[in-house]
Amino acid sequence: MDDFKEMALIGTGLMGGSFALALKERDIPCKIIGFDANREAVLTAKRMGVIDEIGESLSTTVKHADLIILAVPVGHYEKIMNTISGFVQKGAIISDLGSVKEAAVKAAGVLSEDVHFVGGHPLAGSEKGGVEAASPYLFENAYYFLTPTVETSAAAVDRLKSLVSTIGAFPVIISPEKHDYIVARTSHLPHFMASVLTCMMEEEQDNELKNFAGSGFRDTTRIASGNPVLWEEIFFYNRRELLEGIEKLERVLSHFQEHLSQGKRKEVLELLQKGKRYRDFLPQAGKDYLPEWYQIYVDIKDEPGALAHITSVVGEAQVNIKEIEILHAREGEKGAVRLAFAEAEEERRAMKALGEEGFVFTRQKGEINHVNRT
Repeated sequence: MDDFKEMALIGTGLMGGSFALALKERDIPCKIIGFDANREAVLTAKRMGVIDEIGESLSTTVKHADLIILAVPVGHYEKIMNTISGFVQKGAIISDLGSVKEAAVKAAGVLSEDVHFVGGHPLAGSEKGGVEAASPYLFENAYYFLTPTVETSAAAVDRLKSLVSTIGAFPVIISPEKHDYIVARTSHLPHFMASVLTCMMEEEQDNELKNFAGSGFRDTTRIASGNPVLWEEIFFYNRRELLEGIEKLERVLSHFQEHLSQGKRKEVLELLQKGKRYRDFLPQAGKDYLPEWYQIYVDIKDEPGALAHITSVVGEAQVNIKEIEILHAREGEKGAVRLAFAEAEEERRAMKALGEEGFVFTRQKGEINHVNRT
């Protein structure tokens, strides 16, 4: 990898802090200068060892950096780009961690031609915020979109792609336009729908609804608990794609409503079956982008320590679990745990160790169980 010598980190919260810690965890010899408009945040980052030095201003922070990472809300990009444009050294690469990319490219338009902007968006996060919640493993095994334009330097993209891989994420190269289309449908619209549903329930003014809101409602609306200020900004900066998604959603809702009102049970069933088919065939991870992983399904009892027992057995066999997921868990009943491994040999050792401990597990019928990962 073409190592970076000095990184300017603008924004020292959860995402920026995790990016810096990921570099340090992998012993990447890169000096990290941090800047944050919130003085307490940057002081905490320095005290925690997340950054090496505190930048006193945007201009001094970026002056000697060959890599600049924006880890702030997209709404701040334009002001930051205008402020630093005259101070960034020739050949430096600027990237970001934001979830809207066309707006990022537009803000980077003020940069000189010898400075390279490559939009970035790791599909990772946490319910907690602030640098105190930062983790060197936040991006591990996560998609990491890189969104160059046709004018972007290929060498700059390659350098970032190598860095992303080094911190354990899976780089996906895609255009800014395609990125915003994808996240509008898979992330922004679902958040919009969850918020609308909870708003509708609140307007009912019936406390019994709260008392009997089961796991289905809670699971469907969980993401509505996200930071409203952050999501308002995301909606605004990706509003064109979001509005197109809402229009399509309205058409589907209209079809359901029409069939229900006219008593067309067959048509309602067909729509439900269509939705089930699509949901059932969703890849567990992004097919065609991520490399193959090997996976097994282990039966697990609903009792304290059951999951810890499984992971300890696998760990004692010197096997690294790349991904773990609890499936079909029901109170008082058996469930299943999906374990994914990078190598067939690791899968074999895990199965041997679990079998010797009496665990029951299965693999997909046919060829070896794969999860496509990048």
